[in-house]
Amino acid sequence: MSQTTTKPEELKHAAKEVLDSAEEKAYETLEKARDKAEDVVDKAHEMEAELQQSVAELSGTVTRYINEKPLQAAGIAFAAGVLATLLVRRR
Repeated sequence: MSQTTTKPEELKHAAKEVLDSAEEKAYETLEKARDKAEDVVDKAHEMEAELQQSVAELSGTVTRYINEKPLQAAGIAFAAGVLATLLVRRR
């Protein structure tokens, strides 16, 4: 009956291969996560730019309405204030 004995150098080599493989997979995973994070940041910047454009357009629309119909705009502002006051008082 023969027993197979593993030499320390073979164990060392096998352990190094396992560690190298794990390190490589960790770096690949980190790189993928970094790419995804960059994609999310890019998308957030795009959405921010779109939101700023929408706010600017809405602001322009409101400003034109106020300039064209100042009394109606004042009435709407007054009504909104009364409504806000009623809502705050209820709480």
